[in-house]
Amino acid sequence: MLALVAAGCSSELGRSVPECDTVGGSLVLAVQSVPGSSYVSCVNGLRAGWEYNHLTAVAGESTYNLDSDRMGSGFVRVDNVRSCDNSAATSAGTVQPGVELWKDVTSDTSVDIVIVPEGLTIRTMTSVRAVAEDLEGLDIDGKPITVTTSSSGRPTTERIDEAAQAGAHVVIISVRDAEEGTFTLRVQGSENEVTLDDLDDVLDEIEEVEGEASYRGTWYFVFAGGCVVYTFDAEGPGVDTIETDITTALSLYDADELRQIARDAGYRVP
Repeated sequence: MLALVAAGCSSELGRSVPECDTVGGSLVLAVQSVPGSSYVSCVNGLRAGWEYNHLTAVAGESTYNLDSDRMGSGFVRVDNVRSCDNSAATSAGTVQPGVELWKDVTSDTSVDIVIVPEGLTIRTMTSVRAVAEDLEGLDIDGKPITVTTSSSGRPTTERIDEAAQAGAHVVIISVRDAEEGTFTLRVQGSENEVTLDDLDDVLDEIEEVEGEASYRGTWYFVFAGGCVVYTFDAEGPGVDTIETDITTALSLYDADELRQIARDAGYRVP
């Protein structure tokens, strides 16, 4: 066990925020926990409604959580560890010299709607443009609607199946729909199509199957001697900007620099 943990100080020291511009107890605990690591996680500043949940440390690992009044308690857990398994993740490039970022996440932050016209007649294409304009700028339960159109010479059923397999809700504009002002809808995950009288009914049907916006998965910052791992389990308003917000809120502190500052301050750091 770490010297500070064994001394019974971990809980108290870990309550301080591991700020990127101040060497405090939590940062010292973090760097003690992962000897040889090039970096440890630090906090630049938290968004309104976010709260730091104190750091705990044992030999080989230290952990803290962030809570959000909109995305839930522990919406992200931050781990400083000696090693990590990022084999299932995809490279997101180099974020700073010697630090590679890998991501393995599933996000549901928008409502995807594909409009499929039956044929390319003037009447159906006019209806398609009108529907796309009406949907522009709308959202469902805080999730913005993303609208695309699948119009080509390929069979209508082929284009419908393609959009459905991609996970979108499909609004089909048949010749009859265009003439009568109705809509044919195939919601995400369903093989059935229903005819509806107006666009509000379409949105109501989609809302029935849509959940809250969510962002789940893991980021791995990999460098010499260790990893910093963010594990996300976020749901609700705020998820749509979580990647930008978390990148602004959290950063990495050079561990060698931190070790020297801590030693100069009288801390026992391996």
